[in-house]
Amino acid sequence: MEETPPQPIVYSLQFRGRITSLSSRVLEQRASAPSQILITTVDANGLAGHVQPGEGEEALLVSRLALADDGSFDQSGTIEFAPGHVLAFRSVGPARLGRSPDPHLRHGAAVWEVEGGEGQFRGAHGRITSNFFMSDTNELTDNHFGLIFVARAAATHAPKARTRAPLRRLGIRETWSQFRRSSAFNDLLAECALWTAPWTGFQPYQDHDCAEEFAVGAVWRDFPYYDSPDGAQPSPSSISAQPQPRRRHERR
Repeated sequence: MEETPPQPIVYSLQFRGRITSLSSRVLEQRASAPSQILITTVDANGLAGHVQPGEGEEALLVSRLALADDGSFDQSGTIEFAPGHVLAFRSVGPARLGRSPDPHLRHGAAVWEVEGGEGQFRGAHGRITSNFFMSDTNELTDNHFGLIFVARAAATHAPKARTRAPLRRLGIRETWSQFRRSSAFNDLLAECALWTAPWTGFQPYQDHDCAEEFAVGAVWRDFPYYDSPDGAQPSPSSISAQPQPRRRHERR
């Protein structure tokens, strides 16, 4: 049987976050990128591009850079595209961090090799380019363009894994209707009616639909307490027909 070739996924994301100095030669990046759309326009004015928000979840980047004296660096880290879908990478070839035309920014670039991961990215391969700048206040903007090969089944199911269906909010009327139909509500209603009627002066609630619940509530009403001192559970037949005082302070 011929093997199914992997499915390529092309993506572009702009991450924003911060860089922390762990030592004189080690930096840590932590950044996030919401689902987004990169719009590139070529017209009479030349080239223009901007990023606008899209629908979906947020990706999280965590990586470390080991700096060398000549401005080159090695980098490794992970990108979590959704819970359970994590991609691991490591830089390959020359990666450099240096000055930029803006005196307040340092410009860096690297090519990453995808080294598999979890979930959708288990056994994945591919390359990601990272083109970033960091400010003199350690703010990070990192632009990714990736081409990743994943198992075809993982690619097919990826949108379901990344997109969470919004919860439908119930209105007050619908919520009350569902609660009113629940057996737990009927049990509570029956017990409350039987226990509160003696001191409220109101007649017990007599909805014929709750007859079974009232019967159960009536049995429990005859128990002096739910837990006997020795841990034994009394049965209805062992309880005297003579009413017994309730020991409310011993109920748990």
